[in-house]
Amino acid sequence: MRLAILLAAVPVALILHLESGSITPLVIVGALAVVTALMPGSAGAALLIGYAAVAMAFGEGHPVRLGVLLMIPALHLIHMTSALAAVVPVKTRIEPAALKAPARRFAIVQVISFGVAAFAAFIPSGAGIGLVELLGLGALTAVIGVVALRI
Repeated sequence: MRLAILLAAVPVALILHLESGSITPLVIVGALAVVTALMPGSAGAALLIGYAAVAMAFGEGHPVRLGVLLMIPALHLIHMTSALAAVVPVKTRIEPAALKAPARRFAIVQVISFGVAAFAAFIPSGAGIGLVELLGLGALTAVIGVVALRI
């Protein structure tokens, strides 16, 4: 599981590096990934996910660009693997059948996330964004949340 955390952090580091053009995101993500892998129950995963989300939010380009769409499953995978690594002892062999339920939840969350992202792609960006568009996105998110709880 701890190796999976590090492997999931690689695309995050590369996307942030390509978006910024500097080595700083590689160093920050690398350090946070190592902390998360060594101490999966710590705040390392939250810091890593938060850093990547803030860096992407304040990056240049359209809010629903390819880097953002690739970052969604990568960050979710870091979250999921660090949560599993926090409760599974280090030398435990994990049977693939034990990962069926987490994999199903991962897939459901990705479908919902990309549905919301597809809806958000049609919302105009800029300073003149209307309240109606934001309320519509919020309502869609609430409906998807209710449906997801029933699955």
